[in-house]
Amino acid sequence: MRFRLLLILMLGLAPALRAEPLEEQYRSIFSVAALGTPGPSLGLASSFTLVYRGLIGHAAFAVAREASGRSAWGYAGNAARPDLAEAAALENCRRTLGPVQAECRILARDAGLASGPALPLVQGSLGPFRWAPMLLRRGPQAAHGVVIWSHGYGGPERDNRSAPTPGFVSILNDAGWDVLRFDRNPAEDALYTSLPRLVDGLQAVRAAGYRHILLGGQSRGGWQSVMAASARPDWVDAVIATAPAAHGEVSRANNLVSGLEDFRRLLAGLPSGGPRLAVAVFDGDDFDPDPEARAKLLDDASRTRRAPVLALWPSGPQPAPIRGHGGGTDWRFTTLYGACLLTLVDAPEAAAPRGLRRTPCGGG
Repeated sequence: MRFRLLLILMLGLAPALRAEPLEEQYRSIFSVAALGTPGPSLGLASSFTLVYRGLIGHAAFAVAREASGRSAWGYAGNAARPDLAEAAALENCRRTLGPVQAECRILARDAGLASGPALPLVQGSLGPFRWAPMLLRRGPQAAHGVVIWSHGYGGPERDNRSAPTPGFVSILNDAGWDVLRFDRNPAEDALYTSLPRLVDGLQAVRAAGYRHILLGGQSRGGWQSVMAASARPDWVDAVIATAPAAHGEVSRANNLVSGLEDFRRLLAGLPSGGPRLAVAVFDGDDFDPDPEARAKLLDDASRTRRAPVLALWPSGPQPAPIRGHGGGTDWRFTTLYGACLLTLVDAPEAAAPRGLRRTPCGGG
């Protein structure tokens, strides 16, 4: 059932219009069919068709498959040259071979299959944002809207500008959303400097002609996305925040004691009528000492706000736990909860999911 759901997501849940030639070519590259027969595992299919597309710089995907279908794979991005990306992907694939008796080979390099021509990487910027290079850009007239994705903050010495967008952003891309990245220099990434840039940048996106804006982010990126939506709710349709944080780690000197109360204020800053909001919290998150309390705050907000509010807390039975601050980047989070995020964003208000969800989303 879950594999069937993933196939539906990979085909896209966008309006049933005939895709343009570029989009048809793009979908033929990043497809389950490109992985051959027998049908690939859920992990391989999700990793190639969704997660890989979020990489930046030159990238490559390597796979080893037995005739039985048993497989291993690895991918790499942020390389200066395609050959360096290929070498790194092959090495990562070989590390996962285990009992698989097959040779790792390059399946894809950049935005194309190794056996055919590649689509050009998307380049350029819009205001303070740059385009996600391997996600399809349709333009403001053809796209349903645009996602502005913000990475986390790891201190002035950790550069997160190479962090990939998570797999569920690729699901949104398939559904008609273009994708911009809000990449910040860590030396200039204090909240009081980045938040005004994010808010001001919305004007450039609107001026370009995009009808709908979705803000998303991980950790500090998610926290500041909610703040930006509170500042300009008239310009933002929805927010998706995974493990939002802005208070430091449990194991270090921090101000986590005020984190829950600040999260309450963060939610209170959003007007009742919108934008829509989805927040994912995870057990074992060193930046969140009480995910249960956060989930309850979100559940309470879903009962009082007119706009849909969804809390995802993967704490119920899972094939394996989805834990930690980076839980939103786990391919399993995409396959188990991506449908709920897409439905929250695109469904009519009466059909959008609300409240607290611990179990996988099924059909949405």
